[in-house]
Amino acid sequence: MSDNNFRKGPHASKNRRAADIENPIEGIVPESDERKTVVLDEDLEDVEFEDRVWLYWKRNKTFLLTSIALAFAVVIGVQSYKMYRAKARNDLAAAYCAAATPEQLAQFAAKNSGKALAGVALLQNGDTFYSEGKFAEAQKAYDAAAKPLSGTELEGRALIGAAACVCAQDASKGAEAFKAVFENKNIDAAYSAQAGYLLGLAYRKAGKTAEAKDVLKKVSQDAAAGYFAQLAQEALSKM
Repeated sequence: MSDNNFRKGPHASKNRRAADIENPIEGIVPESDERKTVVLDEDLEDVEFEDRVWLYWKRNKTFLLTSIALAFAVVIGVQSYKMYRAKARNDLAAAYCAAATPEQLAQFAAKNSGKALAGVALLQNGDTFYSEGKFAEAQKAYDAAAKPLSGTELEGRALIGAAACVCAQDASKGAEAFKAVFENKNIDAAYSAQAGYLLGLAYRKAGKTAEAKDVLKKVSQDAAAGYFAQLAQEALSKM
C-alpha cells in the first residue's frame, strides 16, 4: 500500500464525507461536465430549503431566464402597440379637424378610405351639398359614406340622406328609397323610425292614404321611435 494513503491521516475519509454534505454536487460532477444531473425527489428529503432552491435554479435556469425574457418582450410589445394605436388615432383626428372645405374633406376621405372617420367626412359633405340643393352630388357622398359607416350608428343617417336625395330628384322613387331604409333591420332604431315617418309623408303626398296611415301608425306605436313617434301621431291626426 502506498505511503501517501497513510499520510492523509485517519480522518481523511471523514473530512471527505463532511465536504460532500456541504456541497453534494462538488466532487461528484465536475463543473466542466455539461450532462444533466438527475436529482430524484427522494434524494432531496434531507436537503435544506436553500439547497433545494439552488438545485432547482441550477437545473432550470435556462428555462426560467427564457420565460422572463419572453414575458418582458410581450409586455413591451403590447404597450408599444397601444402607444402606436393611440398616436394613429390622434393623427387621424387632427387631420379630420384640419379639413375645412368639401374638397379637403373629400381628400381626407380618399386618403383614409374604409375608416369610419372617412365616412363622417363624406357624411358632412353630403349635408353641405344637400343644403345647397346639389342633390346628385349629395346622394353620391351619402352613398359613399354608408360603406365605411356600416355597422355604426351613423349608417342609418347616411342611408336616410341618400333616400332624401332620391326623393328630392324624383318624388315617385322617394317612397321606395325610404321604404328600403325603414325595413333595414341593421340600422339604429331611431333612424329606422325617421325613415318610416318620411315614408308615410311620401305616401301621403303621392295620394296613397291607406299606405301612409299604415306606416305612420307603426311608427307612432314603436316604443323605440322616440320623437318620430310623436310626429307620426300628429301626421295621422291630420289625415
